[in-house]
Amino acid sequence: MVKKKELFLFLLLFLLGIFFIYVYDNIKEAKEDIFNRIEKHQVEQISHVLENIEKDILDYSEIKNSKDLLYLFENKSTREDYEHIISLMLTSNVKYAYILYKDERDRFRFLLDASKTDKANFYQKLDVTNSEYRTIYRIKKPQVIKQHDMENLYLTYLYPIIANDTVVGLFSIDITTNIQEIILESIKPLETFFMVLIISLILLMIMTVMQLFHYFVTRKKIFTDPLTRTFNRNYLEEISSMLNLSHYSIAMLDLDKFKVINDTYGHKAGDYILAQAAKVFKKSIRDSDILIRYGGEEFLLLINNRHKDSSTFSICERLKDNLSKQTFVYDTNEIKVNVSIGLHKHPALEKNMQEAIKIADRMLYIAKKNGRNQIVCYDEKSQNDISSSSKNIGFVKQALNENRITCYYQPIYCNNYNTIKNYEALVRIIAKDGSIISPLQFLPQLRHTNIYYKLTQTILLLVFEKFKHNEKHVSININFSDLINPDIENTIISHLGSNPHLASRVTFEILESDEIDNIKLFKEKIKLLHSLKAKVSIDDFGSGYSNFKTIIDIEANYLKIDGSLIKNIDTNDKDFKVVKSIIHFAHQANMQTIAEFVHSKEVFDKLLELDIDYLQGYYIAEPKSTLLEVHELF
Repeated sequence: MVKKKELFLFLLLFLLGIFFIYVYDNIKEAKEDIFNRIEKHQVEQISHVLENIEKDILDYSEIKNSKDLLYLFENKSTREDYEHIISLMLTSNVKYAYILYKDERDRFRFLLDASKTDKANFYQKLDVTNSEYRTIYRIKKPQVIKQHDMENLYLTYLYPIIANDTVVGLFSIDITTNIQEIILESIKPLETFFMVLIISLILLMIMTVMQLFHYFVTRKKIFTDPLTRTFNRNYLEEISSMLNLSHYSIAMLDLDKFKVINDTYGHKAGDYILAQAAKVFKKSIRDSDILIRYGGEEFLLLINNRHKDSSTFSICERLKDNLSKQTFVYDTNEIKVNVSIGLHKHPALEKNMQEAIKIADRMLYIAKKNGRNQIVCYDEKSQNDISSSSKNIGFVKQALNENRITCYYQPIYCNNYNTIKNYEALVRIIAKDGSIISPLQFLPQLRHTNIYYKLTQTILLLVFEKFKHNEKHVSININFSDLINPDIENTIISHLGSNPHLASRVTFEILESDEIDNIKLFKEKIKLLHSLKAKVSIDDFGSGYSNFKTIIDIEANYLKIDGSLIKNIDTNDKDFKVVKSIIHFAHQANMQTIAEFVHSKEVFDKLLELDIDYLQGYYIAEPKSTLLEVHELF
């Protein structure tokens, strides 16, 4: 999140900068105000003196027009008298004082010059460039001409001599003083101080902005997944403590059969698909939603549920449908990909974020187990029928320690010979009260834990012990991760290697949907099972993007068609055609076929039309703790 310390510092510096600029500006205004006050004071003093001299001139000589004024000062004695009077104004600040006259040709001439030095002669012409000299004749009011010298007060004050409401002449007084320079010298250190402060603050603000920019750039790198440009788990850890879970729903997203894409087209193609799928996801959600790459091909979506524009579930549906509609092209290969979604609508009901994510992950597991490309939703209303009875790892561990793990067996029926071909072993836990706990309530929580492998090993031991002394055949579900577990491998080798008769009656059902990272190692483990004389069945075939070459290479004995294709085969023509194609493929590859999820007579009859080899489902028989006989079926 944003570094509050740096932001506060930047805001403080910004406010201080504004304050100092304000003070600096006020200092400049104060300086100008002082200058104006000095100027006004000087002008007022001189104006009073000139007013008296003007009155004396007009009254003494009865001046009526400019000609009269000219005649008055033509007299040298009169001129000297008035020069003496006006010279009394001269100080260190007032060095020049004249009376000017404008002749018939509109030229200005000296009538007298009271200056001590560099005196002008009577009627000497004065070249003027300032408009104020002529303006005063029009408006009949004093004029001030300011010179452009910031170090000194330098101005010319023009005062009119008015007779009969007409300007007949004018006084011109030049005022100069270094008082401004003194003021400037006094204020300059203060101005310099504030200027240095302002520059320092600006530099500090720039440094703070650079630090914040660096922080945000670094933060973006730390919290962004470089491949998909979505947030990563670092970001989730950063915001977890600040999120109000009551404002969000949580969805776990997983790209279906992504490992197969990697194995078929290469990891670069897989990276391309991940990046493109992330773009589809981001376009399908809103700005207020948070998309996080959780790991591999898994994404975590925090859906803001405070908006009324769409429901949480509808956003998941839109995301799923948008991805299904896309066809990605990589190196001329057209690749389609689907997504399975586990949704927790009300995560605030859980103790913390991690517990809520676990439940969403559990829903995702169910979605993938039930055929993929679907949304499985959890909320508090479904607690009783799905998750309120969910068992944690401790529950399973205790059941293992107390030998309360058991297996139920569901027959796999051969219609052609009216016989039971195999019994599929299905794990159950016997609760302390004697009730039977189904795997849906405890298996999702065990994924990728040591307890899961201990449970698999326990099931193997139970099944081997039950079937080693009879003639019946059994199928055992096993994952690729089980096959590469050393303890489980040793258990299989020790029991089947020493008992070929048992080994020949054991079929290992391997999930076609299982994520297989190492195809070469997978083939080696299948070869090991064949070498022990055991058989291999590909389970849930058709639920994802199958690598047909791998399936052919491992020489599986059976192909069990996924229940999602079977359950509606009597009403869905598309499913019928797909199953028909799978059966044809299996027979061409010398594999026998098994249809699971046969839940009705209509489905059963439809499968018989397709020449299926074996059938399994509740229509034929439910799983039982005992091994049913043929006459107990249907």
